[in-house]
Amino acid sequence: MIKSNKFKIILSDQKNNKIDLEYQLHDSILAQKWAKKIKHLQNVAIDPVDSNSVDVSDIQNIYSEFCDFAKLQPINIVNLDQSKFNQLHKIYEDTHEELSRRSNNSILYKFHHSIHYNEHKNNAKDSIHVGWGVNGGLLTEKFDCHLYYADKIETNNIYLPWAELGKKPVDYWKDHEPSNQQRFNQLCKPHMTLRTKFFISLTDRVPSKFTADFLEWFDVYKKTWLQAYNIKDYTEIHQYSAPLLAHANHKQDLTGTKFVKIEI
Repeated sequence: MIKSNKFKIILSDQKNNKIDLEYQLHDSILAQKWAKKIKHLQNVAIDPVDSNSVDVSDIQNIYSEFCDFAKLQPINIVNLDQSKFNQLHKIYEDTHEELSRRSNNSILYKFHHSIHYNEHKNNAKDSIHVGWGVNGGLLTEKFDCHLYYADKIETNNIYLPWAELGKKPVDYWKDHEPSNQQRFNQLCKPHMTLRTKFFISLTDRVPSKFTADFLEWFDVYKKTWLQAYNIKDYTEIHQYSAPLLAHANHKQDLTGTKFVKIEI
């Protein structure tokens, strides 16, 4: 499929100079599946919302545009707190299935990105995200990505982002979502969907340990949740790391660069 399992990522620096980077596909079934899908998309333009290259900070106007598109009466979000963010996320969940079938629906995903951007203000640029949005939709596959998580994230390597319709358990807990098993099972999702996305890490990241407060809270829901999704455990690497897709055959500093193309 890929000669020598090597491929190329092309980035541009702040002076618009092109940078050619060589990568080696990781030896896993997940990485092979991902590469096969990306090969179909390498000549297709990436989606700016999916690739985090669109400004989603103005949630007031984005939500208004979303409500116009969805034909919904907007709720008052002048004073945004976590309970309002939770309400907005529930609106996104409830409308996703119907609106995702409509054409020209980028505002749906822009709205979702805006919720999370504004919900968590620490938005440091620690990776280059790439996605194809609806153009990658037909290549989406149910696959147990949960089994393939790396122990840590290393600079310049390529990883598969968690991209389920929901929240990870620590985020559910931090966001003060309802404390009941049914809602926890509904909103918290392990990584069971292989999407046509990836990110290049700009930093090394070692998963931090779960806090005692979270573990005490999680213990109430964990066993039933694990059984519901047929997974054996949920550890720090599933919360803070990602499945490895490719190793960098270079040591360049990619700070400030932008994605141009993948040749696979």
